[in-house]
Amino acid sequence: MTDLRHHYVEVNRIRLHYVEAGEGPAVILCHGFPELWYSWRHQLPALAQAGYRAIALDMRGHGESDAPANIEDYDVCRTVGDVIGLMDELGIGRAAFVGHDAGTSTAYTAALMRPDRVRGVMGLSVPYIPRGPLSILESFDGAVPPGFYMVYFQEPGRAEQDLERDVTESLRRIVYANSGENPHTPFLMTVPEGGTLIDGLPAPVGAIGFLSDADLDVYATAYSRSGFRGGLNGYRVFHRNWELTAPWHAAALPVPCGYIGGTADTVLHFPGFRAAAEAMGTATFLDGAGHWIQAERPDEVNTALLSFLQSLPS
Repeated sequence: MTDLRHHYVEVNRIRLHYVEAGEGPAVILCHGFPELWYSWRHQLPALAQAGYRAIALDMRGHGESDAPANIEDYDVCRTVGDVIGLMDELGIGRAAFVGHDAGTSTAYTAALMRPDRVRGVMGLSVPYIPRGPLSILESFDGAVPPGFYMVYFQEPGRAEQDLERDVTESLRRIVYANSGENPHTPFLMTVPEGGTLIDGLPAPVGAIGFLSDADLDVYATAYSRSGFRGGLNGYRVFHRNWELTAPWHAAALPVPCGYIGGTADTVLHFPGFRAAAEAMGTATFLDGAGHWIQAERPDEVNTALLSFLQSLPS
């Protein structure tokens, strides 16, 4: 990668770290968990070469961005405030948004709350699902096995202790288990009674094809420094997010939207998620790809992403 520019900015009462490449119409990239700006390492140069100003954040609680102490500091109003505040600081009037995993919550909600600032939004892995009568945790109740990872993540401190015992191994297993390289996809992360999440995850034999040891070390170094609390707090505000977004109940996205997902991604096998993805304006499904689609299939993702961006009105 060349011409990556690292910056820090004070917005929304925290310091954010972001990386940008290129010049032109702005594209803001919002990562998920356990990820960093580095998750967009294959998209930043491709977007820059295509004439865009690509901006990848360390979302609050991750990497070199600040990690506020309170759980409620991670709700979607704060994360949308972060990206809109960043746009204000950089003098960007309107931008296209791309979100992956938990980052889609910020991207989709930014489009709902500030359609005047969002040219279009593309989601990776997680499709847009309009707010319904139940929060996501309530809707999964009885539909997923006991020990479902999102439920396991709710208790402060419990998952942190598990994931931080061996940061490198935790990341390696989480990435592998949810990738297309795991022969047992779709793989649903669950915790056995009395056990831990990481001990129950499969470990790859040898290197992961789309994640070099050097790549893994970038994540491990960052999470060894920050811990996992900030990212896990993003799961602990699911019900709060549902309450805060009551004004947008059942609302469709008010901007052009697109989706890219892998058929081996467990997310697409959650109840109703495949249908939701198919209902988005432009949906691309990559056979055999897992959850980390922008790293597993970067060329195909970049092609679909650029096609979507080029379709947006100026």
